[in-house]
Amino acid sequence: MTPAEYPDWLASERAACVGDVVRAGVLSPEDAVRKADRDFTELVPEGLATPDNTFLVFEAAGEQIGTGRLRHDHLPGVTCGYSLHLHEQHRGNGYGRAAMAAGEQATLAAGDSALMSTVWGGNEVAMNLYTSAGFRVLEERRSIDLPRIPGIPRG
Repeated sequence: MTPAEYPDWLASERAACVGDVVRAGVLSPEDAVRKADRDFTELVPEGLATPDNTFLVFEAAGEQIGTGRLRHDHLPGVTCGYSLHLHEQHRGNGYGRAAMAAGEQATLAAGDSALMSTVWGGNEVAMNLYTSAGFRVLEERRSIDLPRIPGIPRG
């Protein structure tokens, strides 16, 4: 990723993060925006120069088809794939698998021996991609919205 590509990537990632959190039913849109702002300020404080991060742009036939970000040594010896996004019109053509292979190469080049990723609930396409690529589920969380009981404060 180049410095010229970074601002668009960051704006797109923030919007995707908000969408994922809202779609999963975790937060309201307003709270999801605040969370995304906090998260990106913390996770990539130095932009492209943030240590232990790899920012990727995936191209095919000279056209950008997607992006990704990896955080190396997230846990000892483990790279975490924080994002992998392919433009919708390029999905289903094998590019997701190719992007994951690039992530595996970047993981090994950084000295890590494992690659993990988080997929928000409701993103069946990503879940299927990771499963088909041999990733296994390590942790799964589920939630339910409970009715508010009058007279009992939240907090």
